[in-house]
Amino acid sequence: MTAVPPRDGPAPPGARGDPPDGPTPKRILALAVQAGEIMLQSGAETARVEETVNIVVHAFGLAQSHCLVTPTGIYVSVDDPRLPAPVTLVHRVRTRATHYYRISAVNDLSRRISQGRVPLAAAQLELDAIEQAADPYPFWLGLSAGAGSAAGVALLLGGGLPEVVPAFVSTILVLLVGAGLYRSNIPAIFGDLFGAALATAIALALVAAGLPIHADLVIAGGIMKLVPGAALLTCVQDGISGNLLSSGARGLETILKGAALASGVGLVLSRAVDLGLHIGLHSPAGAVWQIPIQVAAAFGASACYAVSNQVPRFAILTAGLAGAVGWLTSLIVVNLQDTGLGATFLAAFVVGLLSWGLARWQHAPVTLYVVPGIMPLLPGLAIYNGMLDLAESQNIAGLLGLVHALFLGGALAAGVALSNSLAPALRRRRPPFSP
Repeated sequence: MTAVPPRDGPAPPGARGDPPDGPTPKRILALAVQAGEIMLQSGAETARVEETVNIVVHAFGLAQSHCLVTPTGIYVSVDDPRLPAPVTLVHRVRTRATHYYRISAVNDLSRRISQGRVPLAAAQLELDAIEQAADPYPFWLGLSAGAGSAAGVALLLGGGLPEVVPAFVSTILVLLVGAGLYRSNIPAIFGDLFGAALATAIALALVAAGLPIHADLVIAGGIMKLVPGAALLTCVQDGISGNLLSSGARGLETILKGAALASGVGLVLSRAVDLGLHIGLHSPAGAVWQIPIQVAAAFGASACYAVSNQVPRFAILTAGLAGAVGWLTSLIVVNLQDTGLGATFLAAFVVGLLSWGLARWQHAPVTLYVVPGIMPLLPGLAIYNGMLDLAESQNIAGLLGLVHALFLGGALAAGVALSNSLAPALRRRRPPFSP
């Protein structure tokens, strides 16, 4: 068993005991595991992490490698004639966040490594720089972008200025509370619960104050950043790729986050109903003239969501395009009198195919486009409606509403998963490292 070498700083070539004929297998293995760790910590799916580790190992001359990745660890074993015995490295990954720009940077580096354009010493320097780099956007911009995505969701669901402004403000407060809880080392699930409760409380307080707003649209926008869309997609992608352990773990994470979200909304709604507050439901607007407004709102919401998730600058507009096309597809299918499940599935499928094309065009991971692209389709409003029925003691209707929200999430994941399966088969030629 070999321990991970310290990373106090990159060493110059030859400073780590490399033989004259090239880098040692241990250095190659440590570099590959470091690349995989950065991607896993930043929210990459398990299959991509394993592929990246194997690419780096093979590119530097180690023919045999076996990599196993779980959401909390990386296990790699390599064999080489220069070694008296196989070397195995086990590395625990304790933190995870959403930093898609790091995934993109490591993806680009591994592609260049596979093409023989980057020697190991230079790759180590670049990887250390990626790991230590600050976020590409300042905190205030990420905060504003997250709030902008909530405002866009409220608008595309048929709301107006009375709903857009509260959704924007409540999301800023929710994100600030979440950031404070994160710094206090409080588990993220409680941040989701408190955030959902806060967004709901703000909307209902405005209703109680007599303001003419649709509380459901404000709440749907306010909780959209908390809906576990990325975790759901990663769970399905890991399952399809055969990583059942990671798929099960991420599936549990999705269920826990969804339960925390629903609980936060339900607790406040129940208290409001007990106090006699009348909460009406808003029927989403379906006039033809509103379609361009909703598509533009979907573009803005997806682009803002991309910024809030640290997507690189070159992919922001294309991520917004994926969201706009997905929402337009959903509107078209709904207007053809199809069910919400069918519309969600087809829209997610289109988003997935488009995201693969954009990823190949811009030489970037498909995650940069597909996660922001499906954001307008996440079932935030369905979760709210189900919890409202439960708060009003309509238990059967409430449970059916939550089951419907679950099915919408499943249709969303299934559509993206199908596109991920078909897109590689539609290519005429597979590049050395696929997006």
